[in-house]
Amino acid sequence: MLPLSPIETRHLFREINAGLLDLCGALSPDDWSKPTVHADRNVKDLVAHLLDGSLRRLSIQRDGHFLQAPDMRSFADMVAFVQELNREWIMAAKRLSPRVLMDLMMRADEEVAALFSSLEPHAPSPFGVAWAGEEWSESWFDMAREYTEKWHHQQQIRDAVGRPGFKERRFLHPVLDTFLRGAPHAFRNTRAADGTTVEIAISGEAGGKWHLVCDGDRWALATDCQTKPTTYVELDADTAWRLWTKGIDAKAALSRAIVRGNESFAAPLFTMVTIMA
Repeated sequence: MLPLSPIETRHLFREINAGLLDLCGALSPDDWSKPTVHADRNVKDLVAHLLDGSLRRLSIQRDGHFLQAPDMRSFADMVAFVQELNREWIMAAKRLSPRVLMDLMMRADEEVAALFSSLEPHAPSPFGVAWAGEEWSESWFDMAREYTEKWHHQQQIRDAVGRPGFKERRFLHPVLDTFLRGAPHAFRNTRAADGTTVEIAISGEAGGKWHLVCDGDRWALATDCQTKPTTYVELDADTAWRLWTKGIDAKAALSRAIVRGNESFAAPLFTMVTIMA
């Protein structure tokens, strides 16, 4: 079983940031008001949300400016707190014009990219990747998580205005790889015998194969495994990222999936969530 390597995403931020600015610059006034996959957020709201992420990142990680958080005793408490912050920002940003949002984003995203370039990948981050079950995370994982945030929300904006892009392997594969680092946590309550293996195949140019292996107590993720899989799950890349960001439900994803072997060991993959929602 080959261990997983850290995921390098720092070189991608400036490219996807530039892509979003180019996209926003081409939007008509009507485009900014178009609905997205989020029932309560239009295109402008999602752009504002992305700006909020960059501003919070700079304030906390670069400048050491921390917001006093309430007592949070569970993951659900943390999600509720984050979602309330998101709603507050989006409501305030309704006062801002698209041009102001774009100007602020241009500066903030460049400063985030510079911040990330200065970080040591294995140093601890102030942000743990909670959906992967981590109270603290190495910086490479936190940066990869941030990349998935920027990438998947940009895709939701692109879907809303009918302008696809940035689905080449070098942009999408790191998203899928990062999301699947949350699989061991998603399987934490799934009991299995030592050697139980779930092979996860993501089809398409951006895909690959991952293996979840149980030692009788814990699950671990690897890129290669010689053990015959107990369960085989295949998803296309588009279905996978939408499923794990709550863009489609488990029933829709299952209708597009191939599952062989013990189907009970496939179930957690269809309820896994890799966003704070």
